[in-house]
Amino acid sequence: MENFDDIRPYTDAEVPMALQRITQNSDFPQALRFIYPNADIELVKSKLALVKSIHELQASLMNDAIRRIIQTTTDGFTHSGLQHLRRGVPYLFVSNHRDITLDAFLLQHLLLEHRGNTSYIVFGNNLLEHPIIEDVFRCNKLIPMARGGTPRAFYESLHHLSDYIHHLVVEERQSVWIAQKNGRAKDGVDSTAPAVIKMLTLSGKENPLQALADLNIVPVSISYEWDPCDLMKANELYLSRNGAYQKARHEDTKSVVTGIIGNKGHVHLSIGRPLGRRDLQPPEGKDLAEHVASVLDRHIQSGYKLMPTNYVAYYLLTGREKYGHFNERTRSQFLQRLDMLPNPDMRQIMIETYAAPILSSQR
Repeated sequence: MENFDDIRPYTDAEVPMALQRITQNSDFPQALRFIYPNADIELVKSKLALVKSIHELQASLMNDAIRRIIQTTTDGFTHSGLQHLRRGVPYLFVSNHRDITLDAFLLQHLLLEHRGNTSYIVFGNNLLEHPIIEDVFRCNKLIPMARGGTPRAFYESLHHLSDYIHHLVVEERQSVWIAQKNGRAKDGVDSTAPAVIKMLTLSGKENPLQALADLNIVPVSISYEWDPCDLMKANELYLSRNGAYQKARHEDTKSVVTGIIGNKGHVHLSIGRPLGRRDLQPPEGKDLAEHVASVLDRHIQSGYKLMPTNYVAYYLLTGREKYGHFNERTRSQFLQRLDMLPNPDMRQIMIETYAAPILSSQR
């Protein structure tokens, strides 16, 4: 069997030492207070010292943290589609991507509450900016995905990741979460990258279609009424379009923290039905990866729950009131948020970003 030690998360035996490193890090008290402002640091340390396994960590402390985030930073978290999942069956959850950590962690919360176990999570290795983040991620079944490098090294790392995902789902009978494309949908357009689908077929070159069918692919859609990082994204898109954007040091860490502690309004997570071989089979003459990407796009976009902020943005963009599912309070809040941006171009970008899910649903 291939050795996956370079990308696998920690084992149960490695968790206690990792938690000890986390609690001994000088940044631990500050990191903890982002979620628990009044936390008794020593009490939390003593609880973590008793944890002996990943499941124990996730089922108690991590799930409690996610509940706390839901209670303090949302106006409610709803979900749909759990009936599509069968107990004991592993899945590859392919999700739209709006928040660096919460997209996957909110699904983990649902899986724990309703199925008793979590999935593995694929994330970009660019997020490993701080020792605490790396240890927290690897204690929670996260798998790093390479970004960059030489073409040959990058291809080999993707092949290795593809083999590991197939090993987890097919042999270990473990579910995995992966975003539909590298990076968040900063412009609000949820589209699946064919390159992600091609990566998933690398472990089954003899029969790429069967390699995908073996994964039990499930589309997942997550919708946030308010994106805590919307101002940051509008600024980045504006600078990128004008050739002036350069990622700042620790910018990803700032986005992680902002996404966790910022107001999100109502949040909804929709789980679609698993895609069968017939769904994945492309029409004659069409590329497999492009076809599967388009199928996922349809399912993910149809599962997206449109929010009042989407309707406000659509109205501001088009002047049309047929999508008028918002009240004056939401409109006023949206305009106040737009006023926090320094120029009309950035404000236009943010309007287009929030309106994008409605525009996608009309195509």
